[in-house]
Parts: sequence; C-alpha cells; structure tokens
Amino acid sequence: MTTGIRSRRRVLPRAGAVAALLGALVLGVVQVGTGGPAESTPAPRAVLEPDPVIPAVPDAERPLVVVPAGEPVRDRVIVALHGYTSSPAQLRDGPLDADAWARELAATVVYPTGLGDRPSWNAGGCCGSAARSDIDDVGFVARLLTRLRADGADTVALVGYSNGGMLAYRIACERPELVDAVAVVNGSITTASCDGAFEALHLAGELDRAVPVQGADVVPYLFTGFRPLVDLPDVAPNADLDVRVLPGVGHEISPDVHGIVTDWLRTRL
Repeated sequence: MTTGIRSRRRVLPRAGAVAALLGALVLGVVQVGTGGPAESTPAPRAVLEPDPVIPAVPDAERPLVVVPAGEPVRDRVIVALHGYTSSPAQLRDGPLDADAWARELAATVVYPTGLGDRPSWNAGGCCGSAARSDIDDVGFVARLLTRLRADGADTVALVGYSNGGMLAYRIACERPELVDAVAVVNGSITTASCDGAFEALHLAGELDRAVPVQGADVVPYLFTGFRPLVDLPDVAPNADLDVRVLPGVGHEISPDVHGIVTDWLRTRL
C-alpha cells in the first residue's frame, strides 16, 4: 500500500507522517532491510568522525557487475546504485531483487560500486568519502551510460537506494539526456538546484529517520541535512515526479518496493 502524490508539483504525504517524525535524528545504528550491511553506521564513531578523504580511481578499476553475465547489452538497461556503506549485493540479494529485472523486463542490469572503505557516492551534499573528496561520480556514471548506449542500449533507467538514489537524481538533474527514467527509494535531491527534465518515481518511508520525509537540518552521522519531501517538486521544476509515501516503512527497502518499481519501469522502458 502506498500513499502520497502522483502529480508533478504537489507532494501530499500522509497527515501523520510529518508530525510523527518532527525533531527525529539518527544517533545510533540505522538498519536497512535484509540485503546486507547497507546504511548501517556504528555509534559513536560515525557520529564523531567523518569518512576520510580518498583519491579518485580510474573507471576501469571500479568494480562493475552485469546481469545477465556474458551476454550482449540488451535494448533496455537498468543501472542500479547501492546505498552508503554498501555494495551491489544490497540490491541484488535484498528485497529489491534487482537481478529479477533481467527476466521480468528483459533488461540488462548493471551495478557499479561506490568508492571508499565505506562505499559512497558523491551526490552533491551527501555522502561519505565520495562527497568529501569531490569524486566525479556523475562523470563516471555518465561515461558508463554512454558506453552502454554505444553497445546497444536503447532506453536506460537509473534505480537508486538512499545515497544511490541521491546520485541518480544528481545525474538526471545534470545529464538528463542520458536517462529515460529514474526510480529513487529513500533518497533525496541533494544538489543546490535541479534544472533537468526527467521522469522519476520517488518512494519514501513514512518512518525514515535517515532521510526524513519532513527533512532534517542535520543527520549527525552523515554530516548533512535533507530537504522536506514536499519541497522536491519546487527544487526540480522541470521534472515529472511521482512521489509516494510508504506507510509504516522506515529507511529499509520494504518487500513491496520491487513490485512498485517493476510496474513503474515496465511502462517506461
């Protein structure tokens, strides 16, 4: 079950969602689904110490998982971006079950990996070593998408969870010509502005404390804050945002998300 908006400009989260979360900050461990260690941050280290600065890495040295393996790139491609501190296993083995899109949508599913000991993506205001080091993750993914299109991809979707969803938004904001559709789970737009014209599905957990629907001045272990969900359509005025609040869901990937994203992508790829 979902609740929320399905229009371009207004976001109408459940009436109790904002009140239930006012003032909430994540101070300990954030548990994420059953798909691995994603988005888990031990206290007190993460609250007190930012992730270290790291060097850039050549594209060829960055791990890349492709499903199905060993086959030519299909007409439809989905690039799946994992969350902060995680890996592709979070999206492949957890509730999102992204590998299934190879069968259900006849797509090639591609999983890049973020940089750092606690892997992260530079989505602008977040997260971890990648953002602190100003890693050019937009350039990295843009080059990947260009290569996939040269290899046969006709339509390309970005699907991102949390920090991965933030990067998906940043790419769509800055390089919309490379992207046909974007699906974001428990993420946000973390750039100062977003002028790109694109279509996106946004799924937000009503009880999410890492990326709260009512926004936050600062989430301590991330050293950044997030806009309220209701502000996203105004931040991205040229985008077509389908924003849905999932009742009773926190920052985890809920079991319903796979079906919601699959149905949405099926009409766009």
